[in-house]
Amino acid sequence: MKDLHNFVSEYTKDKKHLHLAIGIIREDDIEYFSFCNNKKKSMIPPENMLFEIGSITKVFTSILLLEMEREKLVSSDDIVGKYVQNVENDYLNKITLKSLATHTSGLPILATNHVLSKNRSNPYSTYTEEDLTAFLANADYTDSIGSFEYSNIGVGLLGNILCKVSGSKYDELLKKYITNPLKMNETAVMLDSVQNDRFLNGHASTGKRVPHWDLSILEGAGGIKSSVSDLSLFVQANLNDDNPIASTLQKSHLPIWIGNSNRYFGWGEDKLLDKCNLWHNGGTSGFNSYLALNKELSVGIVLLSNYSFFSNVLMDYYVAQFIKWITKKEPSQGTMIDITGKKILEAILSSEMSLN
Repeated sequence: MKDLHNFVSEYTKDKKHLHLAIGIIREDDIEYFSFCNNKKKSMIPPENMLFEIGSITKVFTSILLLEMEREKLVSSDDIVGKYVQNVENDYLNKITLKSLATHTSGLPILATNHVLSKNRSNPYSTYTEEDLTAFLANADYTDSIGSFEYSNIGVGLLGNILCKVSGSKYDELLKKYITNPLKMNETAVMLDSVQNDRFLNGHASTGKRVPHWDLSILEGAGGIKSSVSDLSLFVQANLNDDNPIASTLQKSHLPIWIGNSNRYFGWGEDKLLDKCNLWHNGGTSGFNSYLALNKELSVGIVLLSNYSFFSNVLMDYYVAQFIKWITKKEPSQGTMIDITGKKILEAILSSEMSLN
């Protein structure tokens, strides 16, 4: 793609440890691009470097639900209370697995008993099965059912339920239903030793190296690691109808009218140049990701970065506040990769529309 450097220059500046991998996908073609500010060059091909993809995991969890529904192991209309053992809470009998996948259960972004300050650099690692059960025992968001409320705890609970129903680990479900059929050999929650050698260090918006995240029992909300080559294959599968899970992917593309808006299994929707695109992004304390596709024009994009758009480190917050006090100015924030991704996608869409 011409002038790609101009689109990414604002994002890449002042990030000395940056690895930015980009995949541009058309129905029958994938192009890879990379930008690296690290003076120490890596022998690993950029398209095979592994990143935390954060909340893009939620798309995969929703597709797992649809695949297990296809096999009649669960129904997306099953009530959540059916699968939460040892908890008697009528609210859980009012929401469904579909509610969890579409963020319409009313559940908040995080459980009220999830204390991030226990481990700010790895905030999900300390949240246990017992914590989840305790939260669900008293949760009541009945008044918000049907309204969109983005929920990590909701999709994390969905992944947890799917694992219990199947008696399988999340990675086993991924391999069976998605990564093996689509030949995505570099996508997993738990990496093996070979994959670990290709797993990049993550950096906060300040440039500080931060620990990798462990999503623990909420891995279905954001635990996957992947490469731009694997996610490009995933986007390509969503654009084509000749892959083993095409019918399930197509179902995830269908809007569902819930409350007063259209929702999707896992996906978000936005418009560029009057074209509707399916998308999701992700962010951990050291990584930022963006994925989008346009079915009508059969194009898509993946961006993976080993820089976060925020810092979870408490000391960074104090330093930023000190700078604000000294300079009387707001400290600069990290930039989400979505902005860059949308600019590139808009250029691709414009190019495709001019050809058609």
